[in-house]
Amino acid sequence: MRRRETRLTRAYERAGAGPGAADAVPKAIRHAIDKLVIAHQSNIDLSGDDRVNAVRRSMLEQCPGTVEDDALREELIASICESASWEPPDVIDGVETELERLKRHGLMLAVVSNTGLAPGCYVERALVARGFDRWIDRWIWSDEVLSWKPGQAIFQATLDALGTAADETAFVGDTPEADILGSQHAGFAVSVLVGSKAEAAVRPDIALPSLSGLTEALDEIGSLPV
Repeated sequence: MRRRETRLTRAYERAGAGPGAADAVPKAIRHAIDKLVIAHQSNIDLSGDDRVNAVRRSMLEQCPGTVEDDALREELIASICESASWEPPDVIDGVETELERLKRHGLMLAVVSNTGLAPGCYVERALVARGFDRWIDRWIWSDEVLSWKPGQAIFQATLDALGTAADETAFVGDTPEADILGSQHAGFAVSVLVGSKAEAAVRPDIALPSLSGLTEALDEIGSLPV
């Protein structure tokens, strides 16, 4: 966040925003995040352009002396979007091993994710750079399908992208409401909760403390191809 604010402040100061840019930038970012929160309360999401424009409009309101040009637009996009690749992704222990095992069974695999301020395609670039395209066949991001888990549209978009029916698809996630209830309401055959965020009212088909052992757990209930 600090790096994003510093880059944007310098860019707006160069664009004539004046000395108030330093105070305006964090407020503009907060404004964009607040708009996301409001949208997410209805299980919908904003597009990547909407996220960038929320920051842009707030800055123009606060700093009307700003002269917009291509350079400022490029820096705005870079600061909001490319932050996803400023640091290598934090890869969960065991995920690569389990993905490799699942692919050996001939499964189609998808990443299905709600996104933060940075649009999903930029997160995807960071994961591809890390080598995850070896296993992942489809990438489904909430800002691209305009649906926020547990909203049903993002789950349907996943099935459409994979070309599978819900009753032959498993969903693995770490959040009881967004991942487990969402996929169950969408009719997925199997729901797998990974991690410690269990809730008494949410009952996944499989609960694991970590991703290690996921392939074996799916095999035990007959959810892997023979």
